Amino acid sequence: MIATRGRVVDVMVWALLACLTAHLQLTETRMEEVDSKYKSMEAHPQSTENPKPEPPRVETRLGQCFHLSRKDCPTDGKCKRLEPDSVFCCDVDSFRLKEALAITMTQNTTHLHVLNATISELDVSQSIFRRLTSMALTDGNIGKITGQFPKYSSIACLNISNNNLSSATLQPPIQRPFAYLFNLTLLDASTNNLTEFPLSLVQSNRKISVDLSGNNYLPCKHFLKVMETNNSSLVTFLNYDKTFCALDLRFNWFKDVLIVPIDHLRVQKELNISCRDIKPAGSNCTCVPDRLELVDGVNNVVAVLVDCSQRHLKEMPTNLPPNTARLNVSYNNITSLQPVSDQSYEHVRQLFVDHNDIANIVDLEGTKFIDHFMVFSIAHNKLKTIHTYILSDRFETVGPSLFISGNYIHCDCNTEKVLKPWLLEHFKNIPDYKGLKCEDNMGGVVDLRESQVCHTPRDWTDYIYYIIGLEVLILVLLISKVSYDYWVFKTAGYLPWPANKMPRLPCDWLCE
Repeated sequence: MIATRGRVVDVMVWALLACLTAHLQLTETRMEEVDSKYKSMEAHPQSTENPKPEPPRVETRLGQCFHLSRKDCPTDGKCKRLEPDSVFCCDVDSFRLKEALAITMTQNTTHLHVLNATISELDVSQSIFRRLTSMALTDGNIGKITGQFPKYSSIACLNISNNNLSSATLQPPIQRPFAYLFNLTLLDASTNNLTEFPLSLVQSNRKISVDLSGNNYLPCKHFLKVMETNNSSLVTFLNYDKTFCALDLRFNWFKDVLIVPIDHLRVQKELNISCRDIKPAGSNCTCVPDRLELVDGVNNVVAVLVDCSQRHLKEMPTNLPPNTARLNVSYNNITSLQPVSDQSYEHVRQLFVDHNDIANIVDLEGTKFIDHFMVFSIAHNKLKTIHTYILSDRFETVGPSLFISGNYIHCDCNTEKVLKPWLLEHFKNIPDYKGLKCEDNMGGVVDLRESQVCHTPRDWTDYIYYIIGLEVLILVLLISKVSYDYWVFKTAGYLPWPANKMPRLPCDWLCE
């Protein structure tokens, strides 16, 4: 019993000693903290050295990566560390850049700007680029970008502007440099020679700002594809008003490229919606915007060019997009122009209905088109006559043109007397007037002769002039004979034989 109590006392003594030891250590630690605080409050001795100038402040503006001007270029080397997280290099080549970055970049470097780099081949797969959040290589000459940025790179802002880059050097056929830039929110590839849009950068569900100004030969169809995708609201084009694209123009064998602002495509996107509403349904017409100087007295109105050619249409389309100025329905099976009276034809100034089955233009009478058209081409149809009274008023002004070649009309005397002079009078408005032919292989209308077409049955009135002429001749002969007989009678005293044998008449005393 006594031994048990002794053991309990020993345990309690050892526990008390452990508590006292822990308390002493905690007191020493707190005293050290207090001493350090007091030491930090002591005045530091003033340094005799001149203070170093502060490095340029690193700033990133909206729509611009970490970027400095040439005045901030290092004077004692090719690269310098401005802050623990920023490095700026100037006027370097491939070797010097690799060497300088190995010295200046650390694990904390997240911002890099290289100005005026002459690099034949830039390998972006280097591990030093993995931790960067802002990378800029500007105003230089980069021959080729190879490799791919490391997987899960942190780059959020990439500026490769003004480096004479082309699509062939930016996106090699095998490797895609930007495939793993999942955090990228800003790409500045302006002022290069790109001809392909980096579609892979905008096909993810994230907001991204892209500056492609100064690359005038990027295909418009690529921009339009981006604008028409479901994620188009996530893509912002910086320098929107200064961004242009190349629009392919094709007309038969002719091909050309037109440089247009990308705002042109916004209009195209809206136009595609209204173009699908053209009737009859399923026409599959194409609609293209074009800027005109003046439409109905309104400046800078976006006029629309609608192409419904070769669509197997049997009637003229209706419900055209607003401000349709040009309509092409050539190479169809249209037989009537009656739908031209539709309200949607109000602004149509150029109408091409070549190679159809139209027999007349009477349906155009009273329409706004016939009063304001500038080009009306109805060549190679089935016209049988030209109603000149419908077109004459429009030809009193300068400018409108009519194309009617390839039509074989019925020719008669009225054609030679009326239509032929009308064509010759308005030849300036009808450039192909010689191409209007007569049916039955009679040749061109302007080559008609009266003897070919002006044939009428003869009656007795056709000889009246001959009868009158004969009577006048007989009268003259009689007067001459009487005058001769009178002269002989007065000079010789006798009458010639015919007069001598004539019986005396009661009125002969007048001549005695």
